[in-house]
Amino acid sequence: MTSPLRAVRRSLGTSMVLFATSAGIVLIAVLLVAVTMTIRNDVFSERRAAILTDAHQRTVAAQAAFDVATVDTADDLATTAQAQLAAINDSFAGAGGVGVSLRRAEDETATTVINDLTTNADLVALVTDDLVAQVDAGQAGTEYSQSVGIPDSAGGTDPGLVVGARVNLPLAGGYDLFLVYTLAPEQHVIDLATRAIVIAGAGFLLILIIGLWALASRVLIPIRRASLAAERLAAGHLNERLPVVGENEIATLSRSFNNMADSLEAQIQAWENLSKVERLFVSDVSHELRTPLASIRLAAEQIWQARNEIHDPFAARSLEILMREIDRFEQMLSDLLEISRIDSGRVQLRAAEADITATLRGVLDLVAVHVEASGSPIRLHAPAEPVVAEVDVARVERILRNLIVNALEHAEGSPIDITVAANDDAVAVRVRDHGVGMSPDVVKKVFDRFYRADPSRKRTLGGTGLGLSISLEDAVLHGGTLTAWGWPADGASFLLTLPRRLGPDATPGTFTKPGPLGVVPDDAPPVSRAGTHAVQTDEAAPVSPALTPSPASRRSDVDRNDDAGIAGPNGGDPEAPGRGAGVGADESPTAKTPEDALARGQREEEHP
Repeated sequence: MTSPLRAVRRSLGTSMVLFATSAGIVLIAVLLVAVTMTIRNDVFSERRAAILTDAHQRTVAAQAAFDVATVDTADDLATTAQAQLAAINDSFAGAGGVGVSLRRAEDETATTVINDLTTNADLVALVTDDLVAQVDAGQAGTEYSQSVGIPDSAGGTDPGLVVGARVNLPLAGGYDLFLVYTLAPEQHVIDLATRAIVIAGAGFLLILIIGLWALASRVLIPIRRASLAAERLAAGHLNERLPVVGENEIATLSRSFNNMADSLEAQIQAWENLSKVERLFVSDVSHELRTPLASIRLAAEQIWQARNEIHDPFAARSLEILMREIDRFEQMLSDLLEISRIDSGRVQLRAAEADITATLRGVLDLVAVHVEASGSPIRLHAPAEPVVAEVDVARVERILRNLIVNALEHAEGSPIDITVAANDDAVAVRVRDHGVGMSPDVVKKVFDRFYRADPSRKRTLGGTGLGLSISLEDAVLHGGTLTAWGWPADGASFLLTLPRRLGPDATPGTFTKPGPLGVVPDDAPPVSRAGTHAVQTDEAAPVSPALTPSPASRRSDVDRNDDAGIAGPNGGDPEAPGRGAGVGADESPTAKTPEDALARGQREEEHP
């Protein structure tokens, strides 16, 4: 389940809308507060000024009424004061008045005293001591005000204003007159304005979100289309193009993409044509060379049969070199044809159930002469039970033979450990020698075609420089991997890992990485384990510098060469008998190349 945060990170449109929504909410909130405060301040300022004016007029009128009143006793004064408060209460209701209160001033010393009067006892508590103090300390004829909360019928409060002023009563002296005004109508207006702003802001935010989403979709849909087109172009659909509409930036992007696609298609087509020509050249040359090579071999064999009649040592030695180089030349032609077939994509595996351990023992029997000549003992570590897998037996035999002979070439008489392991979905064979080893830089290139770390190193068992490359291709055809590890003076290790089952119709199988066996041997020095991290690849064991190059980098899937690698006696087919087989079944065990002279300490990739 995708988390909201991940969805926001993965969608530019969602991010834009979320950002716009957040910004809109903040903007509307700020606008709401600013407008509401402005309206409130303006309304209350105007209303307060009107209330103070009204309160001043009523205070003046009340004072005038008290000045002309004829009172002889305190009761007359109380009656007059009560009548005046009632008159004010009845007359200022239209101005928002809700109550009037009259109380004796605290600093008054007159002997005539009347009780405090009020038109609404619930409003007496609204007159605070602070307001009383202001009125007592102020001047006569000046009004003082204070904001209060007036209880309403619903149990809440409405904003209000209490205005106080000093009046002089006959006989009684100074009294404080307090008039209470409600601001509920003004508050209602402010509430309506706030509600209208909120509704307008919500509508604006909704319009903003819809508009921004539409704009983002208009911009992002072409971008998504360009992204999908780029993925299809990368997948090999070279005719993928984008529609160009208008002359805006999106149209410019589409035109640029189409120009790029046209250029890529032209370049790839040129490379494919060149690759096709190269494959045709390799195939044709390999096949054409077989005819003169067959004639040369026939003539050389005739001379070889009469070698006892040759008394010149130089001529006898030249004949030996000629026979050896003819074998090597024929081996190279077979390897080139096999590479041509693999590159053309016309290779089909011949699947069969096989015991990998038994297959390995058969290969060891085939190379027994090489093992004896090298002086390197073979130590086989295999489980007692059969290790069965669905493989192309001929190709697996070729891989194992290449790895073993390659180890014999560089073991320099030291033991060679061959380990077989298996799990539920994969089998593995590791060939480990204790010879000259190889550096991490050499490991990176050991599967390259014709690669030699040191061209001066002597090949004691012959070879064409294509063996490990072909072995890698054979492993990949099975859906497996061929990885390498090495360290100078500590030997090298090659690990073949194959799935137990191939796919439908002998297509590549799959297995769970990293497999039942690691490419780095248990006896590898600690320094080599640390150093392998620098050259590690995705296909290797966690600590090894294993290389598993993809054949796709050297293979074209378009315009296959129908003639590549299928003509000639055997066409490089590993299943074909005789000298044309990829492993050179009848190759002379004493074949050597006099021109390969050498330095120790480095390893080259080669085919026996």
